[in-house]
Order: sequence, then C-alpha cells, then structure tokens
Amino acid sequence: MQNREQFLTLVREALESIREPRFYVTERGFQGELLTELRNRLDGAELPGEPIVEQEYQKTLPLHGVNFRPDIIVHIPFERGCAKRRDQGNFVAMELKLRATENEANADFAKLVQMRKALGYPLTIFINVDSDETHAAQRPAAVADETVCFAVQLEHGNAVVRMASPALKNVGGQSPQ
Repeated sequence: MQNREQFLTLVREALESIREPRFYVTERGFQGELLTELRNRLDGAELPGEPIVEQEYQKTLPLHGVNFRPDIIVHIPFERGCAKRRDQGNFVAMELKLRATENEANADFAKLVQMRKALGYPLTIFINVDSDETHAAQRPAAVADETVCFAVQLEHGNAVVRMASPALKNVGGQSPQ
C-alpha cells in the first residue's frame, strides 16, 4: 500500500483523539467513534480513487469469499464500477476487540487472513480497545508483514496508543506487546 506510514499516522491520530470514557465501554461504541474520526481524516491519506471508510455489512461467501462482517474497511465500493473484480480497490481491513483475550485476538487475526486472501487487502489492522496489549506476537505468518497492531486505553483522560508494526517498528517509542 502506498502511503502506508501516512495512513498509519492517521489511524494513530484518530485513536488518540478518542477520549470519551463511554466509548471504552463497548466495542461497538468505540468502533462508531473511530469510524467518525477516520472519516474526518481520510482526505489526508492521499489514497487514489476517493475511497470511503465504512462498517461493512454485506460480505457474502458467493460474492466476496468470506461470510463475516469486518469491523471497518477502507475501500472503493465495487458498485462504483471502477474495478473489474471485488479484490481491487481495497486498502485496509480492520478488526477491533474490547480487552481481547489471546483466543479472541487469534479469531480476529484469522478474519484478517481471510480478508487478505479473498479480497486482497494490502494492509490489515488489529485494534485492542481498553488494553495495553497489542497481541502483535500472535500475528499469523500469512499476514504478519501486512498487519499492524494497536492497543489503546485511557489513562488520566488521555488516550494512550501502543503500536506494533513490521514497517514502522514501534512508533511513539512504545514497545510491541
């Protein structure tokens, strides 16, 4: 993905901007606020083709090769007619989990593997909400080089973000978790 570092900075900034304690209570609440923050920053990502950020609802096995709903995706909708195949125009697939256990993180990593394999997402992101554990060490080999892991939690009213990335190597001086 071109502009990968720039996009990851945008994600980090979006995560850091979420300071309302209520959004750290449920995964859906945090997801909705993150969606808003990402949408507000997407123009700065300089991705080609005017992609959108959305919560995905309509993934089906016959059309997409997967039968689950990814939490957040950045893509150019196939229906715009800009792509000949559904694996084109896809930029980022994200999975979020509230205080993920090792098993829950592994389940989300498995979804990211499927999204990458079936729909060609060049970047996948796992975000552990209300935790300091990125679960980066659990990334499957199939997506380890393309998956960036974040952990975000509130500390004294500020969002503290930890990031583990194969390309950026621990942005912000935080160590991988």
